[in-house]
This record gives sequence, structure tokens and C-alpha cells, in this order.
Amino acid sequence: MRVPEGFRLTAAGSLVRCGYESRLPDWVQRARTAGESVGIGGRGGLARAPLDDGAEAFVRRYRHGGLLGTVLGEAYFGRPPRPWRELVATEAARRAGVVAPEVLAAVVEPFDGAVFGVPYRGVLVTRGLEQRRTFREALLEASSGEERLRWLAVAAAAVRQLHTCGVRHPDLNVTNLLVGDSLDEKVAVIDFDRAVAGTSPVGWVGRRMAHRRLSRSIGKLGLPGLSRAQARRELAVVLEAGR
Repeated sequence: MRVPEGFRLTAAGSLVRCGYESRLPDWVQRARTAGESVGIGGRGGLARAPLDDGAEAFVRRYRHGGLLGTVLGEAYFGRPPRPWRELVATEAARRAGVVAPEVLAAVVEPFDGAVFGVPYRGVLVTRGLEQRRTFREALLEASSGEERLRWLAVAAAAVRQLHTCGVRHPDLNVTNLLVGDSLDEKVAVIDFDRAVAGTSPVGWVGRRMAHRRLSRSIGKLGLPGLSRAQARRELAVVLEAGR
């Protein structure tokens, strides 16, 4: 994998955005002691770090979920490393105009005794977004069915833009979409772990899988008067309307 434009590969095997090299040791140290659970955008430990311009960086440790989490914990294998792949997919989405986190560093920290850097721990450092409210919260707080449909429409626009630029996101759900206070603001897409950036728009099968994942997530909210089947239909309507 080529080093993405605007990033530098360190001797330790991490990719850091140019201009932020001096911050890397602090981020790595914060990652080792991160204990805050991640409510949105992945699993594992989370730490926060101030940036010079007054913004905030989020330092997220990678951790397997489910049974793999019990067995492997934070140990990852394979090349290119998982943080690098998330960086590439996120940057592809951002270049296409999708609102997504600005990645500041994709850290790869080999375990003691690792061979060729495997196994390793992964850390991703991103700049905080202006959108801080989850799509889940927006739907639950909608005052009417009409407002809910409008939220669905702006979320569907973000999903279409993502698929048009060729990025296949495997976990589009109501917590991996962030919104602002106004319906006029674009929806942000987060957590590109396991996402894949292609060279052509996402095909019908990939789009359908993503839509089903999102509609299932909406259906589980138990919104008043909205069953899972109705959630699928409402989402399908707004997706079709935007074609």
C-alpha cells in the first residue's frame, strides 16, 4: 500500500499526517492508558487530546468484539495493518466530499517479540467533528413523522454520496452517522474500520446490504408507530427519491 498523500510513514510503522509528527508520542501514550468506552464509532478505549487550534482529537484503540475480543483482545494480524486501511477508506470518502473524520494518525504498535511487526496493536487518531449528535438521537427526538422523514432523507443523501464515490462501509447504523442541530447540515459518516475504497461506485448488492443494515438499525429503535418493516419501507422511499 502506498503512503497516502499528506502523510508520513514513521520508522515504527505508523502513518501520521504531515505537521503532526511531534504529537505522535503523546497520542501513543494516551492510547496506552485510554479507558473511556467508545459510545460511537467503534469499540475499545478512547482518549481525548487537545489540538493547538483549540479543537479536540480522539485517540481510539482497536479491539476485537465478541468471541474474537475474548481470544485476541487488541492483537491484530495481516497486512496492510487495519489502521492503515481505515485511513485509506476515510480519506477516499473525504476527497469525494463526504463529511468524515480527518485522520491525524494511523498507529501500528507491534507487540514485544512480534515478527515483521505482527501481531500489533492499532490506534486511530482523528480530529473531532462539528456534528456530535448521533442519527439515533435525531430520530428519537423527532417531534413528528414528517421530521423523521426529513432526517431519513439527509442520512440517505450521505449514504448515496458514499456509495457513488466507491466506498463500501460495512457497518452503516444509527450510531455511525452523526448530525448537527439543523436539518440543513450534512450528515457525517464515521467508523470506517473494515470499509473498502473502490475505483467505481458500489454495486447493487453492496448498496442493498448497506441499506438493510441501516434499516435494521432504525427498526430496533422502537420508534412510535414504526415497525422494522415500515422502517425499511421509509428508508427505501427516501433513497429512491434521491436517485
